[in-house]
Amino acid sequence: MSFDARHPDAAIHLPDAMAHPARLVPVKLPASVLAKVGESFASALSALQRSMSTLGPMAAGQQPTLDAGLAEIARLEQLGVQIQELARVLAGDSPVLPERVDLARAARQALAEWTKAAQQRGVRLAGPRDAFELDVNAAVLEQLLDLGLEYALHIGSRIEVNAGLQGQPAHAMLTIEVERGKAPASGDGEEDFNELHWLLFVQLARAIGLVPQRLAVGQTVTLMLGFPDAETFVGDAGVASAALLPRTATAAGRRVLLVEPLDSARVLAHRLMNEVGMQVDAVVTLDQARIGIRHDVPDVIVTGVPVDDSRCAVLLDEARAAQPRLRVIELVDDDNAFAFSVPGSDSPARVGRHDMARTLVRAVAQELDAAWPG
Repeated sequence: MSFDARHPDAAIHLPDAMAHPARLVPVKLPASVLAKVGESFASALSALQRSMSTLGPMAAGQQPTLDAGLAEIARLEQLGVQIQELARVLAGDSPVLPERVDLARAARQALAEWTKAAQQRGVRLAGPRDAFELDVNAAVLEQLLDLGLEYALHIGSRIEVNAGLQGQPAHAMLTIEVERGKAPASGDGEEDFNELHWLLFVQLARAIGLVPQRLAVGQTVTLMLGFPDAETFVGDAGVASAALLPRTATAAGRRVLLVEPLDSARVLAHRLMNEVGMQVDAVVTLDQARIGIRHDVPDVIVTGVPVDDSRCAVLLDEARAAQPRLRVIELVDDDNAFAFSVPGSDSPARVGRHDMARTLVRAVAQELDAAWPG
């Protein structure tokens, strides 16, 4: 409440500021700003490292602490450099031209550079042996390998890198398979999956048209980098490597509710999940699905009805009330669809109908493992 000096006895009612909150407009961060952040970050840490290196003799027992601090500063300085390199690619300051690269050789070189760090952490490394050439920008590939391996060292006790052809139709794929020292406790996996080096890996890969994916099943995390448009030169070695085939955890006994109006897709999906021991209830309509939920609560719902359909949303709410850990996978007609659900959100996993034979069981296994870790 306020007053007008000309009319001291008359109260003036001002509008409540909270009734009209300021609206923030989303703004994209320019790559040049990101580069400046990385530059400032790296420069400041470099100066700090030089300053600390000049310290005199340390008291007994303090030298290991100083050495650990210097090592951490060096790691963070390198992160600043990586951010700058990413920003330059995102900004498009110079063309990212492809060249002929032996993917297996590049992986072995990257592993060699991380050997010392791996030994210090007790992590075992293994790389591809057979040559596998394709057209890709060598500098960006080197950045991706560094980011992927640093992320892998952060979470694993054994790392194996492979390169070859995968899928139908076959396309080039780089995989970094990470074996954890122990199964993650409930909730730990989300923090690892949001680790900065993985997020930078994803942004850099997408910036040059590559397809990054990540599969977590039990104690194994697999980073996959697809080269959908790259021309490959593999000769007699151009066959799918057994190391690249999907590895899924046993999901026997888990109950799946399949809602799919399309007969052919429903029959195939039912067969795929049933063959690995899942208890699958297949229905055509949402009304049938709601009746099914009243009798047997599912652990996973695989739906060919769009999740943004209002009636489907009601079904999912009812199912979540009965099973708080419920996971949802949406079947779509997008040829490139293959995504896991987003932790802490209502975003479902997505699988393309045309590729169910290769991806559906893997997606269901991932969702089950995320809901019931260990």
